[in-house]
Amino acid sequence: MGIINFTKPETGNFLVDIILWLVQISSSVAVGIVLFTLILKLITFPFDYVSRASMRKNSVKMEEMRPELEKLQKQYADNKDLYNQKMMALYKKNGYSMFGACLPTILTLVIFIVAINAFTSYSQFQNQQYFYDMSVSYNNVIYSGFETDEEYIVRSEDGKIVINYDKLKDTTSPVLIGEGENAHQIFYSDDGAKVTVYTTNGYISAVADYTVNSDGIRTYTEPKFSARNDILRAINAESNYKLATEENNYLRLSDGKYFSQTEMTAEEFILDIQQQKSADTYHEEDKRFLWVKNIWVTDSPMKNPIESDWESFKSEHRYDGENIEAYGGYTNLIAKLSDETSQPNGYFILVLLTAGSSLLTQIIMSKLQKAQMELQTVDGQGAQTQKLMTWMMPIMMAIFAFMYTAAFSIYIILSSLISLGTTFLINFIVDIKLKKAAPVTDGQKIRGRVYTPKAEEKKEPEEKKAKKKKDDKFAHEDGDFLTPTENKKKHVRGRLK
Repeated sequence: MGIINFTKPETGNFLVDIILWLVQISSSVAVGIVLFTLILKLITFPFDYVSRASMRKNSVKMEEMRPELEKLQKQYADNKDLYNQKMMALYKKNGYSMFGACLPTILTLVIFIVAINAFTSYSQFQNQQYFYDMSVSYNNVIYSGFETDEEYIVRSEDGKIVINYDKLKDTTSPVLIGEGENAHQIFYSDDGAKVTVYTTNGYISAVADYTVNSDGIRTYTEPKFSARNDILRAINAESNYKLATEENNYLRLSDGKYFSQTEMTAEEFILDIQQQKSADTYHEEDKRFLWVKNIWVTDSPMKNPIESDWESFKSEHRYDGENIEAYGGYTNLIAKLSDETSQPNGYFILVLLTAGSSLLTQIIMSKLQKAQMELQTVDGQGAQTQKLMTWMMPIMMAIFAFMYTAAFSIYIILSSLISLGTTFLINFIVDIKLKKAAPVTDGQKIRGRVYTPKAEEKKEPEEKKAKKKKDDKFAHEDGDFLTPTENKKKHVRGRLK
C-alpha cells in the first residue's frame, strides 16, 4: 500500500494536441481519428488537386503521343539512350511534364511521414495517460483517508494531499480544527526522528522521517502511509461514514464487503480497493474499436492491450519518467487487469484491410497511368516495375500496420479510400475542362484512345467513268480487247446461260 508517482505525460507537439482535442470533442476515439484524417486531407487538397490534375493531363497527352512513341520504341529498340533522347524531345514538344507525374508521390510520402510521427507520438502519450489516470485513482484511495482543513492538511490541484509539517513543527498537543459538529483533530506525535499525522476520523496515517540541522531546522522525507485498524474496524454496512466516497469505493471491496466482514489486514484491505479503483479507471477509458481492445496498440493476436511487465511497458511506450516498479507500483496498477495482460488485442483484421486498401489503390492508379508505364521505357520495363510496385506497396503497408497502432491502420485505410474518391473526382473535372478547351478534331481522344477517322475513298470523275464503261464493250471475255462486251457468254451461278 502506498502512493504511485507515475510521471504525467506531455503531448509533445501540436499534431498530438490536435488529435487529443478531436478525441475529446467527439463521441469516440475512432471518430476523432476520422476527423483528424478528414482535416489533414482538407488541408492538403489544394496541393493534391494540382498534382493529380497535372497527372491526369499528362496521361491524356501520353495517349496522344502513343502512336509516335510506339513508333520510336520499334525504331530504337536496341538503343535505350537514343530512345530516351527522342522521347524527351517529344515530351518537350507536347508540353508533357515529368515533374507533374512525380509530385503526387512526393506529397503522399510527406503526408505519410507526418501521419506516422503524429500517431506514434499520440499512442505513446495516450497509453502513458491511461496509467497516469490509473495512478491518480490508486492514490486517491489514500488521500481520501484524510480530512482536509486548507491549513495543516491541504489538497493540491492534482488531487495530492500535502501535509504542512512546518505549520505543525511547534505543536506538542492535538490541534482542534473547526467548530461544533464539524470540528475534528489533527494529531501530531514526535517519536524520535519520526512524525505521525492523522485526522480524528481518518483511516490513513502518514509517517515522515526528519532530520535537524545545526540551526534547528527540520527537513522531512516523503511520508509513508499506513491504514488504521481501529477506524476501519468500526465501519459497517449501516454506517454513514463521511470519508467513505466514490474515490475509495465507499470503503468496500469489489464484492461489497466492509473491512469488519473480512479476514484481511487493514493494509491488505486498502490495497485491494486501490487495485480495484485502478482497474475501474482503465475500463472507463474509451480505447476500444470493434474487436480491437486497445486502439493505441497493434491489431494483432501477438499483442496484449496492456504489457504484462514494467520493462515491456517502458520499451513499448518510451516511458522515461519515474521508475514506479521500484516499489511495486506497476504490478499493483495492473493487479486486477489479468485479462488485459493476457488476451490478444486483435486478429490482424486491420492489418489485412490496410494491405487490401493499398492494393486497390495501386491497381486503380496503375490503370490510370497505363500509358506512362508502357511508353516511358523502350522495352516497356516501366510496366513491369509498376506491376512489381502493385504488390510491394501493399506488403509494405501491412508491415507498417503491424509495427504501429490500430489507430494508424484506421487512418491509412480511410486515407486510401478518400484519395481514390478525390482522384476520380479530379479526373472527372479535368476531363470536362479538356473537352471544353479542345473542339472535336480528327485526333480527338475518345475513351482514353486517340481516334482518327478512316480516309474516304476517292471518287472518280464522271467523264473518266463514262470512258471506262465505253472501253469495256470492246473487251474480250478471255482478255481479247477486240471482242465487244455484249458478245461475251454470260455465266449464271457458274454455268453458261
